[in-house]
Amino acid sequence: MRSDVLLRPVLGALARLPLSWWFGISNGLAFLMYRVVRYRADVIEANLKIAFPNSSALDRKQWSKAFYLHFADIIVEMVQSLAVSEAEVRRRLILENPEVFERLYQQERPVIVVWGHYTNFEFMAMGLPLLIPQKTFAVYQALRDPGMGSLIVDIRQRFGLVLYEMAETYPFMLGNPEPGPAYIFMADQSPAANKIKYWGRFFNRPTATHLGVENLSKKIDAAVVWIDAQKVQRGHYRLRATLLAEHPEQWPDHTLTQAHLDRLEAEIRAYPPHWLWSHKRWKHVVPE
Repeated sequence: MRSDVLLRPVLGALARLPLSWWFGISNGLAFLMYRVVRYRADVIEANLKIAFPNSSALDRKQWSKAFYLHFADIIVEMVQSLAVSEAEVRRRLILENPEVFERLYQQERPVIVVWGHYTNFEFMAMGLPLLIPQKTFAVYQALRDPGMGSLIVDIRQRFGLVLYEMAETYPFMLGNPEPGPAYIFMADQSPAANKIKYWGRFFNRPTATHLGVENLSKKIDAAVVWIDAQKVQRGHYRLRATLLAEHPEQWPDHTLTQAHLDRLEAEIRAYPPHWLWSHKRWKHVVPE
């Protein structure tokens, strides 16, 4: 029996609990991850030392503790997304300047939307189709558990987001007949060791970085829009769009990739706990 057969009705019923109740659950989950399980504590500490080598042990402890609470919020908000209404998404996810997307849509320009694993990236992806006029697409990597994979896909696609397999990225985007589509890309995904083609500078450290945003934007003549995200309170997010590159073909090689890395770094430095520190971002080392 697939795992989602039992999970769906249970989570669906729980998802209808008020969001304030969910944050009570989140508090307990954060305590378990931080104090009891110590979920990826070594990875989080190592990443914080890499990013902030001059920080004190007290600073890193405070950031780590705040990260666990934020991470727990992401988990419970994803479950709650099974039942969240369109009106509630629009109330909790605000795009300050939709005119950036509206102008590009009027021109029928494809758009590549870039952000990192900052604030609630899952809620942002699910809700973005409600905030912009473009038909919105995002890449999806299948999970080993098909039941859980199906559940996550259904949550992400609730409000119009369309997912496509990672292996189909280039053929799908090059052949997509949709006029002026928008594609969501994550700026901080780590490439497989055998696919590293560029080492960007991220927190003053050579960092293996995908070139997909840069390469694909040039191939399909897509404008590149960066999204800054801010968690204004638990469950509520404010986004701001910046037209990073209107004509990417005019950018020299790797400069556009470095530009979105710089944007993400500035966002993280502004408030470190809201980045996904449990992700092994620096698992690859530059060959000598």
